[in-house]
Amino acid sequence: MPIRHTEAIVLRTHRIGEADKVAIFLTRQLGKIQGLAKGARRPRSRFGSSLEIGTELELTFFEKESRELVSVDRCDIIRSGFSTARDPILACTLAYFADLVDSFAPDREPNAKLYRLMRASVASLGGGEPAPLTRYFEAWVLRLGGFYPTRETCSACDEQLASRGAHYVFSEHRLRCTRCARGASNGVSLSPAALRYLGHIWHQPPGELLPPDDKSVLVELSGLHRKLIAEQLDKELSSLQVLEDLIRLERSR
Repeated sequence: MPIRHTEAIVLRTHRIGEADKVAIFLTRQLGKIQGLAKGARRPRSRFGSSLEIGTELELTFFEKESRELVSVDRCDIIRSGFSTARDPILACTLAYFADLVDSFAPDREPNAKLYRLMRASVASLGGGEPAPLTRYFEAWVLRLGGFYPTRETCSACDEQLASRGAHYVFSEHRLRCTRCARGASNGVSLSPAALRYLGHIWHQPPGELLPPDDKSVLVELSGLHRKLIAEQLDKELSSLQVLEDLIRLERSR
C-alpha cells in the first residue's frame, strides 16, 4: 500500500462511527478524493483542526486500488481557514464555495485551474464585501465546467453584446442581443454594465477583483448563475439559501 503526498483543500467532512471522519478533499494532483481519518473526532486526535472546511494542507495518505476511500495518515496545515470561520457570513460563503466545487468537480479528475481558483478565492475572503467574490467564484466554476456563456457577440446577428445588453435563452443555451431575443419565452437579461463587469471577472485574479459601480449588476449575475447552476445540478444548493438567509438577517438588524 504505497504512501502518497499532495496539496489539498478540505471541502467537507462527515462523521462515521464513534471516532472517525470521512473528508472530501480537492487535491492539486488527483482532483477530488475522499479519505477516512481514523480517530479524527477524539479530543487528542493527531489531526487537530486540520480538517476544517477551506483549510489548505499537505495531505499524506495510503491508497488501495480496491477501495474508494483513501486512508488519511497526516494533514499538515499550509493555511488555516480559522480566521474566516469567526465571521458568520464569511464562514457561510466559504461553505458555499466548497459546496459548489464538490457538486461540480468529478471524482479523480485533476483540474489545476479549479484548484487555483479555490485556493485564491479562499485566500481573498475577508478582503471586502463577499458578494462580488461570490459572483466571481460562481462564474469561474461554471466556466471551467463548460457551462458559462462567454460569447461577446450575438449568436443571431453577431452584434457586440456590450453595446445593447444581452439575453441568455435557456432553451438555446446561448446569448442573444436584446433585439434578437424579443419574444424569447425564457431566459435572463444582462445589462451592458453586467457584461462589462463579466469582462473584469475574466481578466482579474480574485485578489484584485473590484466591486461594480452599480450593485444591481451583482443581482443580475446572481439570477443568471442561480439558474445555470440549478440547470446543471437539477437542484438549488442549500448552502446558497443559508448564505442568503443570513445576509438578509444581518441587513435587517
